[in-house]
Parts: sequence; C-alpha cells; structure tokens
Amino acid sequence: MKLSKISRSALPLLALTAMCFATFAKTALAQNYTGAVYAGTDDGQKNGLVAYGRKADGTLAYIGEYLSGGAGGRLNTGGPIDPLISAHSVLNVDNRFVLQVNAGSNTVSSFRVNKNFSLTLVSVVPSGGFGPDTIAERDGVVYVANVDSDGVYTGPPDQVGDIDAFELDRETGHLQEIPGSKRQLVGRPSDLAVAASGRSLVVSIYNAGSTAISDSAAASELESFAIVRPGFLTPLPVSAVTSTQRNNDQDRNLPGAIGIAIRELPGHEVVVVTESREFLANGQPASLSQFQTGSVSTFDLNELGFLRPISLDVPTSSQITTGPTNTSTSSCWISFDKDGQTFWVVSASSSIISSFRLNEDGSVEEIDSRAATGVPVNPNVANPAAGATGFVDVTETVDSDFLYDLESGTGKVDVYRISSPDSPLTLLQQMSTGLPQTGGVMGIAYINPADRRESQ
Repeated sequence: MKLSKISRSALPLLALTAMCFATFAKTALAQNYTGAVYAGTDDGQKNGLVAYGRKADGTLAYIGEYLSGGAGGRLNTGGPIDPLISAHSVLNVDNRFVLQVNAGSNTVSSFRVNKNFSLTLVSVVPSGGFGPDTIAERDGVVYVANVDSDGVYTGPPDQVGDIDAFELDRETGHLQEIPGSKRQLVGRPSDLAVAASGRSLVVSIYNAGSTAISDSAAASELESFAIVRPGFLTPLPVSAVTSTQRNNDQDRNLPGAIGIAIRELPGHEVVVVTESREFLANGQPASLSQFQTGSVSTFDLNELGFLRPISLDVPTSSQITTGPTNTSTSSCWISFDKDGQTFWVVSASSSIISSFRLNEDGSVEEIDSRAATGVPVNPNVANPAAGATGFVDVTETVDSDFLYDLESGTGKVDVYRISSPDSPLTLLQQMSTGLPQTGGVMGIAYINPADRRESQ
C-alpha cells in the first residue's frame, strides 16, 4: 500500500509527537523518586487518589490523579473540615497496594502501586454497610468499619456502625467479602487497629456516651474484639473502656475517640488513642465554641484482648480550655516515629500538631504542644470554616525525616522536616496540584519502595 503525500509528510510530526509524549511520560512518572504520597480527594461525585512522588529532599512532585470508581462523602455535619471524622480512610498495604473508602457510594477500592508510583484500580466492592470510613489490614485480611448499619441516622451523635472483613489477594490486589464476618458495634467507629500479636482488633467509638445511642456505649470509647481466625471476630467485644465517664464531676467533655495506634513495648502492648473532646459531659454534642482541649489516653492490651487504663486524658495543650481559637481542639490523628516512642497528634478544628513521648510503662507525656500551627476555625463568624487550614490526616517517611499532613480546609499537603522531637516542625512545601480547592479532602498514605515486594 502506497502512502499518500500527506501521510508521508505527517510521519516526522507523528514521530516527534510520540517522542514528546514518551518524554513527558518519563518525566512525569519515572523520576528517581524515593517514595510516594497518596492523598484522598473525597470527591462526592468521583472519589480518588492524587499521587505525588517524593524527592530526596522530602518535597513532592505531582504524578497524577486516579479515580476510585466510587463517590466520596461527608459523614460529619456537612462542613469541609474533617468530613469523615476518621483515621485510615486511605491505607498502605505492603507498599504494593493502596485501599480507599468511598463513603458516598458505600464501597471500598483497591489500587495496585506500579513501579513508577502510578496507580491501577483493581477492585471496588460494597463495604457491607453505610458510610465506610476506616480500614485495617493484617496478613491479607482487610477490616472495614461503616459508621452506620441501617443508614437511618441524622448525624454522628446517633450513628451505630459495624465491621466487615474482606480477603485481599496479595498478588492481584482484588478484594472479596468474607461471608459471615459482620460484627455489630455499640456506636460510630472512627478507626481500627490490629494488635501486633494479631490476636485482637481494637475499634475507637467517636460518639461513646452520646445520649442519642444506647447507654451501653457510654463506657466504650474503645472496643476490643478477639480475632478467632482471620476475618472472624468474637461475636461481642471482649473488653470496652473509656477515659471519661458521662456526667463526670469535672464537667470534662467526653472523649470523642478517633485515631488509634498499637505499640509493642517490653512485655506488653499499648493502645494509644486520640480524643477530640467534641461531646459535652452530659452526652450532648458540643458546639464549636464548646469544644475542649483534646487529649491522648493509653491502655494496656493483653493477649486475650482485655484493656486496662494506663494514662488517661493527657491534654494536647498545657491547660484545658474551650474553643478552637484558644486551645488544641479536635485531636484526631496520630503518627509514630521510627523510634516507637515519639509520636505526633494532629488537631483539626484548631489546626495544631503536637508532639508526645510514649514511655516504656505505657504512660505518655507531651513534648511540644505547638510543633506546627495553622489557621483555626472561628465559631464567632457565619462560616466558621472559611479560611481555616483544617489539619487532618498525617503520615511520615519510614526514616522519620519528613512528615506529610493533609489540609482538609484548603486542599493541600504540607511537607515538614522533622529535626528532633524537641524542635518545631519545619515547613518545606505546600502541594495543592490535583487536589480539590473547595476543601473536604481526606486520607493520606506514604509508600516506601524499599519495603515493596514486587509482583508485576
């Protein structure tokens, strides 16, 4: 077949175009990145993840956006700050897969992490309930918590959720529900964590003590289930605890537990939980101006799954006061350094990051109440979230040199250098490329290529 004159003349242009596209793809996707950060958009129409390559100096470069096949959602009262009121809505699994909840479509998505840190969507499955908001994984078994079981609720105070388990194919990344794995909770879950021993699953209950749900939840800031076999929990929790009783004499706001981390210490495991303090002592939801200083509590976790108090209600500011413009409120997320002792607590409505130390006996002490600060919400104006930073989810590099915090109010990833636990964080970069600028972003995860087991 003879080529026309036009076709012949177009060949060099086509070749140049292909070369330019290949060069662009190589520039965008095959840089010598030392890791990657994935931030969730929580878009109500087309949810997804925005991928950033991590450079050697810790700063980020935009790679691309990857749709999850589901819809995001706002499980709070509709505002852009902390839309899910949860931790681990985006989860790194084996540095090979990234999982994401789709709160608006009641599904969970699984992405494969490619060698160039782009993502490939491999699976979207129903979450088993309404409003999936947090994920945990151990040895190929994925646990997903939904904020509500029947979808009949008016907001966080009266949500009562459940847990469903899924099998993750560790070669392909596909998810499959484990029949019969559903377990009912006493209230609204905000985070899940599997014990280092693999014998227990711990759940934080955000609305424990709320008068809109059963009184049995008042003492259940944390619920612990024994793992009978992978994917199957005991029908009922084996233990439930709280740091603060309803109608306490100190008029202290109820915990409003959110983030969980479980650490192995000599001879025992310790559950560290962040407490937002967004419910009044009488069980009613607090207004913004009634939010109190957030806190951290720790509990011993034994091999049977029983929880025992260690340090209770350690505040994230030097004194307990009210209002996000006055103190560190809505303490929600937690990230541990590689030393296993230093950890960071992120407070949403006040936009403050604090540093803490976990001692060998499981007690905690604050190091710096204001390691990093942003713009708090303002309860005294018509739109309290307008202009607020809205610190939410946090992750850090495995060498603990850099910390990445997601700004829910402004749609940015903040890049901080970690010098030492005793020093303030140093802001290096604010990356917004690819993220919705209307706010409401949620979920962040870091991938370390050195620990990734290739299967492609």
